[in-house]
Amino acid sequence: MKKKIYLCFSLVLLLLLISYKIYIVCFGLNFQSLNYNNIKKIQEKCKEKDEITFAVIGDIKSSVERFDKKHIGMLNKEEVDFIISTGNALADGSRNKYRILNKSISKLNIPFITAVGEGEVSEDGALRYYKHFGPLYFSFATEDSYFIFMDTTGHTSQAWQKDWLIEELDKASHYKNRFVFMNKPLYKPDNIEASQVKDLCIKDKEFCNFLIKTFSEKNVTGVFSSNIGVYDQKIIEGVPYYITGGAGGPLLLDNPNSYYHYLKVKLSGDNAVVEVKRFDEQTAGGFWESLSSKVFYLYSLFKINFVNILLVINIIYILISLIYIKFTKEVDYYSDFDINIDEGYQNKKLNIAMFTNNYFPFVGGVPISIERLSRGLRKLGHNVYIFAPEYPQGYNDDESVIRCKLITYYETDQFDFPIVNVFLKEIEREFLAKNIDIVHVHHPFGMGHKGVKLGRKHKLPVVFTYHTRFEKYAHNVPIGSEFFKSTIPHKIIKKFAQDCSLIIAPTQSAKDYLKQIGVIRPVEVMPTGIEFESYEKMDFNKVENIRKVLATEGEVLLISVSRLTKEKNLSFLLDGIKYVRENTKKKFKCLIVGDGPEKQKLQETIDNYNLRDTVLLLGTIDPKEIIYYYEAANIFVFASRSETQGMVLLEAMAGHCPVVAVRSSGTDDMIIEGENGFKTKEDIKLWGEKVIELIENDELRETMSQKAYDFSKGFSIDNMAKKAEKVYYGLLKMQEEMLAFDKNAAKVGGDYHS
Repeated sequence: MKKKIYLCFSLVLLLLLISYKIYIVCFGLNFQSLNYNNIKKIQEKCKEKDEITFAVIGDIKSSVERFDKKHIGMLNKEEVDFIISTGNALADGSRNKYRILNKSISKLNIPFITAVGEGEVSEDGALRYYKHFGPLYFSFATEDSYFIFMDTTGHTSQAWQKDWLIEELDKASHYKNRFVFMNKPLYKPDNIEASQVKDLCIKDKEFCNFLIKTFSEKNVTGVFSSNIGVYDQKIIEGVPYYITGGAGGPLLLDNPNSYYHYLKVKLSGDNAVVEVKRFDEQTAGGFWESLSSKVFYLYSLFKINFVNILLVINIIYILISLIYIKFTKEVDYYSDFDINIDEGYQNKKLNIAMFTNNYFPFVGGVPISIERLSRGLRKLGHNVYIFAPEYPQGYNDDESVIRCKLITYYETDQFDFPIVNVFLKEIEREFLAKNIDIVHVHHPFGMGHKGVKLGRKHKLPVVFTYHTRFEKYAHNVPIGSEFFKSTIPHKIIKKFAQDCSLIIAPTQSAKDYLKQIGVIRPVEVMPTGIEFESYEKMDFNKVENIRKVLATEGEVLLISVSRLTKEKNLSFLLDGIKYVRENTKKKFKCLIVGDGPEKQKLQETIDNYNLRDTVLLLGTIDPKEIIYYYEAANIFVFASRSETQGMVLLEAMAGHCPVVAVRSSGTDDMIIEGENGFKTKEDIKLWGEKVIELIENDELRETMSQKAYDFSKGFSIDNMAKKAEKVYYGLLKMQEEMLAFDKNAAKVGGDYHS
């Protein structure tokens, strides 16, 4: 309905624009013989005057913002009898430009005459110039001065014009002053490069020599030209030559003689005094003035052609709208996945291909997330195939994991990078052999890019899970890490996401981020699921044993789980624990689970802070065993600001741990302030005080412990797998609609061409 309303509006607008154009043709260009009429006014105005003053300008070039709005007002204030333009008053010779010029010069209180220039005759403008202004070359006299206007555009025969010029100068021989006006100058100014004046000077050397010789022999008082955006003055064989090109058109970059100006010529007796006048004495010179002149010039052309531009845009819009209405039907590419899925989809068992740049035996959030989701989907009856890198370490896989050969295994202090040879045909062969229905990628490059490419090639929906804030991992990039702290990773994610059918964000803040960087694909919020079965089958004897070993004096146990890397902000965590120990008398210990390149540095800090009995680095613990440590602990502490969801927060809550974390993406969504934990600014005192509050207040800690557990129950693997299944089904339905749409469109197109 809205499209039809917009179409009707566009049709009405089109009718109004066409009516306006017709009006302009019929009534907007009804002026003629302006030069002739203004010559009569000049002759009448200067009759019997002892002193005559006139202004010479060049290169207006249809300038609305400069000439029309600024320079005309200044010229009206000058005490001059008339104004002469040396040509190029128009950017081109179109009807509209002539109309705008007439509108501008009608604002002048002074008679205006223009020579013909390249701008006036382009686009078949020579006939328009003849109609609206008069002959392409002409002359007139007033009192003791004779004015000759030549045609340097090539529309008049040189031989004819030579004879005419000599005749005119002979007629002018008894006048005190003889002036010649032409558009193209006879010479190139010394401070201008040849490339800047290409085709702007008279090329014919024989004709130039003839004019110079003739002007000298006939004692011409002055020769005025323009066609170049500068001011220049030179005496050649006793005759002054002036180039004035600063009435409004673009200036030359970084040229000290290129500025907005006009020449004021005062005639008194035998004296002819030429003065250069700047239109604006305060204007900035050099590069910025030249640059702004070009900007204003382009803006003037836009304003002059606004109606034409609007007309073209409107016609294009109408044509597109008509084609769309005629040959297409409305398709919602951003489907609502809450709709009821057809029974055919509900019963369909899917073959899902997941592509990842890392997987077990590497232990990290992405591999854990993939393994849990795939396990939940298999429980629902789907087949999940994980395309992952080979690793030099040993690992046990089942047939669902397809290992891809590497180009190299790049090892750094922080991370090891298995780089898959994505060009191997074996990957696509395996992909086709599995009869894949859905592609799910987990990185915006490498294997993720390969997954998108295969999905597009075989017309399959592609889902992308945004796991990682890559800008927070820039220090791991071996070369050019500074670039990855800028906008580059955000642009990579945006471009990659636009190539996918749908994006899964683990939290609302991650979704907000994707929208903020300009992702317009649909985004679903779906955190990594929690293994509640393991918690429910937990052997509490193990929990008690952990407390007996680690909390020998009944200490409150704090726990933190993460890779020991810079982006996890563990130095802040240790500073915070130091603050807590210095400000509470209650006994506590902090367990840090995980391994990584920062381990040695962290141990040194622990030793320096004298926290050896307070902070324990437990190293890597099997994911299946970590749940016992969560249950044994009382509080989960966290300082990372690089998370997209903080999966360990939910795991800790499932183990009855309230959380104290630094506020950031991911953690902010998982913590309900004062309910299941606290979130603070990255401030040692604020963070430490919240930890102290939970350590010292047993009742508050117990209450928040239960609320943390209750909150985590909404994020089971089964729930997340069902949500993913619904997303997949929705995408398949949308894909089916799009393929049907493409088929119908192709059929319509075929009938049309036949």
